[in-house]
Amino acid sequence: MRDLGATATGEAGNAIERCFELVADVEQYPHWYPAGVKRAEPLERATDGQLTKVIATLVLAHGRIQRDFTLHMEVTREPPRLVELRRLPKHPGDQEQVVISWRLSSQGPQRTRVEVELAAKLDLPRFLPLGGVADSIANGFLSAALDALRAG
Repeated sequence: MRDLGATATGEAGNAIERCFELVADVEQYPHWYPAGVKRAEPLERATDGQLTKVIATLVLAHGRIQRDFTLHMEVTREPPRLVELRRLPKHPGDQEQVVISWRLSSQGPQRTRVEVELAAKLDLPRFLPLGGVADSIANGFLSAALDALRAG
């Protein structure tokens, strides 16, 4: 197993509620980040209609590594500060992990600190060069979210 991890942080000129609305609407990720998320379709919803499980196709494009990963993910929300997507195991012995966490903190009425963290444990060959991959993924998510927030 190989561990990958990275955090990217930035500021949005939006209220925390607007930032939370964007990152909590996982089904819309392909619209504002098509280079990183090809698909995000609901698998399960809570009784209040909130998405709790999603099937997502994430794009990994870094140097010579070009690959799509389709993952079943659990979605948890703690409004207005946290949205977390956690890969669900395929079988009881499956130890691979992928977690994408969005953490938001208000910096004023129209300023929000946005942090995205990627943590993964993947069964990948040791010879596969992964330097910078996690940073690229985290920065891609952050940049796309900040662009979407600026666009309105």
